[in-house]
Amino acid sequence: MALYEKCFVIAKNRSAALELVGGAAGFAGEVALVCLGRPVSAEGVSRVYALSDGGLSAAAYCGAVSALIKEQQPGLVLVEQSRDGRLLAGIAAAALGVSVQTDPYEVSAGENGVVTKKLSYGGLAALTEESASHAVLCVGAGVFGPAAEAEPGEVEELSAVTGGIETLEKREKAVQRTNLASARRIVGVGRGIKNAESLACVEKFAAALDAELGCTRPVAEEDHLLPTSRYIGVSGVTVRPEVYIAVGISGQIQHTAGCDQSGLIFAVNKDENAPIFKGCDFGVVGDLNNVIPRLMEALENK
Repeated sequence: MALYEKCFVIAKNRSAALELVGGAAGFAGEVALVCLGRPVSAEGVSRVYALSDGGLSAAAYCGAVSALIKEQQPGLVLVEQSRDGRLLAGIAAAALGVSVQTDPYEVSAGENGVVTKKLSYGGLAALTEESASHAVLCVGAGVFGPAAEAEPGEVEELSAVTGGIETLEKREKAVQRTNLASARRIVGVGRGIKNAESLACVEKFAAALDAELGCTRPVAEEDHLLPTSRYIGVSGVTVRPEVYIAVGISGQIQHTAGCDQSGLIFAVNKDENAPIFKGCDFGVVGDLNNVIPRLMEALENK
């Protein structure tokens, strides 16, 4: 028997929509999908709603989303973890009279509702929360396995209320497309990468392994060597690759919480006391600028 009669999924990114629908199927008998961009659908989705294409921000649709949630009263709402997603998660939560549960790394069924686990106190502790009735969760990539995509049938458009705000211009943001959540192999880089030259060497290594490139939060948000879409950790992406290679990563829990479910973890760090060595399967103590070229050479001569 399903934990909830009905679940709403709210997402803009196609892969996020498929993952959230995949998760929703384990908790609800009926799943509806609200698309913030081009309408998509997946197996198990009973109805698709879409924001009408008017070039407006998600804020313009808050009234429509709130009215829909109040009318349908879903027991569970799963929302993509993004700027627009967080806004609409708050709107959905207010409509249901509950709080938003954010950044879970694990979601399961409890006796009365969903149970979420997230890191708190900077990753020093795990917080477990159980919903009593309705629940609104803002969920990042990699927490659920994706549902199979399907052609959307009839799509109902939600209307916008501009509130006097006019969009004058839209510019597409240049981003690097990543597929970390479903990658079989990932090479992650940390603060041991000091410059673009070292990063280029690791990028070639990742390409030779046919692996995606990920990073710790400081590499993306402080050093700006990689985009934030490649950040793995507590408030970034959760990954479960077959192989994860940590290069120049100290191993603080804020990062390892996002990759500790990998099948095999291999670490390279010049500090023999780095925490990453306590959680890896294999480790090499050495300067990455020496180790990575030698690994490259070994790959070329295999």
